[in-house]
Amino acid sequence: MKMPAWQTEPEHYDLRHTVALQYAHLDTIRHANNVAVHGLHVEARIRYQLGALGQAHLFSDRVLLRPRRTITHFLRETHYPHDVTCSARLIAVTDQTYRLVTALFQQGECVGVQDCLMGAWHDDRWVDLPEDVHAALAHNLAAEEVAVSDWPPNPPAQVPMTGYPAHSEISGRYADLDPDAVIGELALSRYIEQSRAGTLRPIRNDPALGMLVASVDLSYHRWHHGRSDVQVVCGVDRIGNSSFALAGAAVVGPARLVTARTTMVLVDGHTRKPTPIDDALRASMKPLFISDGGSTSSPM
Repeated sequence: MKMPAWQTEPEHYDLRHTVALQYAHLDTIRHANNVAVHGLHVEARIRYQLGALGQAHLFSDRVLLRPRRTITHFLRETHYPHDVTCSARLIAVTDQTYRLVTALFQQGECVGVQDCLMGAWHDDRWVDLPEDVHAALAHNLAAEEVAVSDWPPNPPAQVPMTGYPAHSEISGRYADLDPDAVIGELALSRYIEQSRAGTLRPIRNDPALGMLVASVDLSYHRWHHGRSDVQVVCGVDRIGNSSFALAGAAVVGPARLVTARTTMVLVDGHTRKPTPIDDALRASMKPLFISDGGSTSSPM
């Protein structure tokens, strides 16, 4: 998914607010964890919706405004303790969806962009946007059009759960529920992160090498009410020259909550620059390939 240039320029966004990065946002690589960064995008999106739709749509016991798909690009590492400016812009509205782009800026540079397709969830299915939501968003849509990217193909949801080489179960926690008592967006992101980390463990053998998340593509199939144990799966989907892709999913019982595709980049541990995937590492990844429905190894 190629990003239009305007998405990395702060003046093209309608809303801006600044947040303090917290020590708790850091991971073991000592930069902001990818799920914490996703949370900053969510905050920008929620604040935009709060301004456009008002307090009545911040929480809901009926129709939930939730993402149908998010693609998050991690352009640079986000470092503590520097503040982050979060920005949002509404770029499209239809009867069933609206599309928001959010961007994060730190020390004068764009560190990340997220493209989000939002929808309305009710009675365990996607429905049309409520009339007042559609009208308010259409009113807020900027007259000036901007270039938008076509969505790439969806992550491979057709792969049976048995086709992934890595399987695990995550016990449901109260903290996974959002204010509307559904398993929240960041909990789903954390499930995918956990399955990804487990999959990568067998190939983290060289301390001179590191891996960075370049992008995470999440398709949301169902918003589940109440706490539940979650099954997560993951596997290698493609291998390129210095990057590779992982595909995975999270389910409750037979119901798939989210399908994911993550692009990872292999980097030199000292320079943090991309480095080629050598034959030995490529061979160690072979047992991690998805066995049914995944693509074969090819350049990305």
